[in-house]
Amino acid sequence: MSSWSADAPPPRRRGGSLILKVALAILAIPFALLLFLLGQSKVVEGRAWSVIRKVAQRLQTEAGARRLYQANPALARVYGDEEAFLEQVRAHRAQFADLPDLPPGNGRYECFAGPNGFQASLQGSGGIWATVEVRQDILLEKVPGEGLLRLEFSPTKEASELERRAQRKARAQSDWQRYREVCGRLATDGAARSLWAQEPGLHRDFPEAGPLLVLAAQVRPHLSALPETPGPFHGGMRRQVVSGGPGGTVRLSYALPCGTLTLTWSEERLSGLHLAPRSSRAAPPLEPQPPGCDPGRL
Repeated sequence: MSSWSADAPPPRRRGGSLILKVALAILAIPFALLLFLLGQSKVVEGRAWSVIRKVAQRLQTEAGARRLYQANPALARVYGDEEAFLEQVRAHRAQFADLPDLPPGNGRYECFAGPNGFQASLQGSGGIWATVEVRQDILLEKVPGEGLLRLEFSPTKEASELERRAQRKARAQSDWQRYREVCGRLATDGAARSLWAQEPGLHRDFPEAGPLLVLAAQVRPHLSALPETPGPFHGGMRRQVVSGGPGGTVRLSYALPCGTLTLTWSEERLSGLHLAPRSSRAAPPLEPQPPGCDPGRL
């Protein structure tokens, strides 16, 4: 009787299988994280309208609006102070007094949500748009106050980045033109005297036209060199918004060879002119002098 012996099969190597499983698990982490973030964004988007309604309710009373501003320090970046914020709220609160339970359609509501916040635009009953941005703490990011980072009112829906860039360019060009128009009126004593007479906002600092004429003569040699449009090769115009709104204050500055000439408009009326020196030396007294670079206030 013959016998035979069969060798036992070699043991399976499990190392390669384990490495493959670990690699697949690692590769799956980004996809799982992406799915989690997308799901979280959907949750935030679903809650956004409820948050907006609560914000709108707090705006309906003076005390509620004050507490909202005080609890969200990020609002100061736009409004500067509490009264500026309340002025805007008073002008527009009625349009957001009775928001429905569900978000409105017909293009009157738009929301972009992320895993830790959202930005939404809502059109009020009178056509005014409100932009609301809310975020919450996440990992190492600490959001100030209650998380309301932005609450702004505008006659139009927030523009795209391209549109905003075009708006900024148009605004800068418009500001530069009115700056050049005032400078043009400093080109002669007669025009400068007429400017002083027509702009009572200048009378607070200059009860008489004399100092204006003196300083107009000082900057006059440099005004003809003002470019049609300020650019990197000509120097740039600096624009500072002191307070927003229709009654706001705006300052426009441009560096001349003899110093920086700043013009100020309050409530769209010229209210100040100032020539800052290039050096740190004290300004000489205002008295008739030949055209030069002495600083002074117009």
